[in-house]
Amino acid sequence: MTTITVTIWHNAALDGQGRHTGMLQGYQPGDPMVRVFTYQADPAADPEEIAEEAFAICNGHPCDARGEDLARRYYARELRSVSKGDVVAVGEVALAVASVGWIPVRGSLHAVRTDEYGTHPLPPLSPASGHGTSPGQRPQEETAP
Repeated sequence: MTTITVTIWHNAALDGQGRHTGMLQGYQPGDPMVRVFTYQADPAADPEEIAEEAFAICNGHPCDARGEDLARRYYARELRSVSKGDVVAVGEVALAVASVGWIPVRGSLHAVRTDEYGTHPLPPLSPASGHGTSPGQRPQEETAP
């Protein structure tokens, strides 16, 4: 069976006073993003439908037993719910959570490895992998201050 990789990215953007801005302003190009969760999905649906399913899973509202298992694994990592400004990448299609619906992400994501309450990075990607970014792009891994 063919599958597609779904990757959850938390927005770690802060304002000058150290407050998270992603949930207020939404995703902005160049925002620091943390790769926190990944799983395989059936590519039969379109990317937005798969992203909707991922959003439900990562907010504790899975629609089936497989989703319940993924939600359990997601929350076992002590991750916060997916919110406005976060990104769900379905294969090479990256979609930012908006106030309502999704906004396509153009270009590559600015990947960082910030570890904070509710956001814990996955191990670094292998050099041969580029999952979770826009088409043809690899995330730029770097350590945030």
